[in-house]
Amino acid sequence: MPSVQELRDDLSDESLRVAIFAGLATIPFTLVLSWVPVSSDVVPAGSVLGNPLILAGLFVGYYYNDRPTESRRAGMWTGLVGSLGVVVATVVNAIASIPSASSEFFALTVVATPILLAIGVGFLVVFTMLSAQFADWVTTRLARDRRRSTRSGADEHVTASRWWLPVAAYAILAPAVFGSLFWQIWATPGDVWLVVSLVGAVGLFGLSIVALVGLFVDATAPRDEDAAWVPNALLYAGVPIGAYALAHPTAALWTLENPPGYGMYAFLGVLWLTSVVYLTHRHRYVGTLSHHFA
Repeated sequence: MPSVQELRDDLSDESLRVAIFAGLATIPFTLVLSWVPVSSDVVPAGSVLGNPLILAGLFVGYYYNDRPTESRRAGMWTGLVGSLGVVVATVVNAIASIPSASSEFFALTVVATPILLAIGVGFLVVFTMLSAQFADWVTTRLARDRRRSTRSGADEHVTASRWWLPVAAYAILAPAVFGSLFWQIWATPGDVWLVVSLVGAVGLFGLSIVALVGLFVDATAPRDEDAAWVPNALLYAGVPIGAYALAHPTAALWTLENPPGYGMYAFLGVLWLTSVVYLTHRHRYVGTLSHHFA
């Protein structure tokens, strides 16, 4: 935890100016997202979305990737400054609820609000720091001078990689889980099959996250300068995420039930397609199966 003097020094540090401005830029968005219709009026809502800060953290991690200032430190300042929007929205929300509140609720609000604010701001700062470090890590792995090497034997990083294994596991297991879910919907075989299908779906979701990470890490492994295949890691790992980002709001726009569910179905399905395509190309150019099972 930085001291008060260190915080004061950082405020005058020009290298952190972009991080501080990024945090300030999130405040209007946080305030807008915290206002929802209640009855016939519009009042501050009790829940405040932290999405603007997460996006700001990603930007800060990318911006500070090739700079002396650590992305972790920059992300911390983005989170601290941006959390002012959460503080304002929470305080205004508490004040707005006072006129209609009982004396007991008023006392509880006075006592609980500072505690909840401290916890909420702490979580937001941590998530912003993590998003900044994540963007820094992704940017580092995507750097061309790291991925393409003139040194002989760089392709050994690819042939020795085991990150393709969870991708292959997902490509094999996903159709079986999808099939069991469809069978449960159309045939209604019984409660036992329902439990098995649900457990398989939860397990598949966890495996999909590991497979997505494995897909990105394996695709960004260093290769020889004259390698025949240099996969587009952003394409393979980004298309499934884009499918979720597109399907979720589309389902909400069409007023379909459970929009996040449609987004997850799109993510899982598109991830299976990209996994199959990636493994096919990997086997063709790297010799995945022949290298490990011959």
